[in-house]
Amino acid sequence: MPSEKELAIAGFYDGIFLFYGKANTFLTFGLDLYWRRSAARAALKAAPGARRALDVCCGTGDFMLELRRAFGPSLELAGADLSEAMLSLARERLPGAEFSRCGASELPFPDNSFDLVTISFATRNINTDGPALRAALAEFRRVLKPGGVFLNLETTRPANPLLWTLMKIYVRAVIGALALVSPKSRGSYAFLKNTILGFFTAGELALVLAEAGFTDVGYGALFPGAAAVHTARKPAF
Repeated sequence: MPSEKELAIAGFYDGIFLFYGKANTFLTFGLDLYWRRSAARAALKAAPGARRALDVCCGTGDFMLELRRAFGPSLELAGADLSEAMLSLARERLPGAEFSRCGASELPFPDNSFDLVTISFATRNINTDGPALRAALAEFRRVLKPGGVFLNLETTRPANPLLWTLMKIYVRAVIGALALVSPKSRGSYAFLKNTILGFFTAGELALVLAEAGFTDVGYGALFPGAAAVHTARKPAF
């Protein structure tokens, strides 16, 4: 069963699903579009023969749409999310895709189901504690086929100290303003601020993936250094 924290996060997203995508694009100056497009291309490079893909914490389907553009219509897509409101919009945008309402650590799919498993801008929210993240990563590896690829797109701490300082100032200012506009969601916004600013560096996350049993772990920063794409593979045997 989902934890109380997971359900609270899902409830928060239920309330913002109609403007979630536009807000992300506005707050990142359009960089979120570039980051997703770049990550989809990285997925195609890492798993060019993928026929079935799962996007965990798929939200309104933004990254699933980029995967479809990158791979073409032959890619069979599935999405999973705990927010039913977000899923309702994803279903409208991606007819023919399979969707499941579930938490990241309780995926309703058999072992070895997918050639590719992806997640974007949600791993930091799963990282509420060590066991929660480990359980989710174990579940991602379980549903991957042997040799299948896991791709993670997430915000990260920039290597440039000045950029990191500016990012902290910006995130605190923006989320503080949003909390003033919507005081009922103040706790949720504070949670998001903490997950963004307290998440692993790209190098630290690579070590976490290796410890979770993935192999061939690699990563690259995306301009201007505030996001990173990680790819890893489930051992073939």
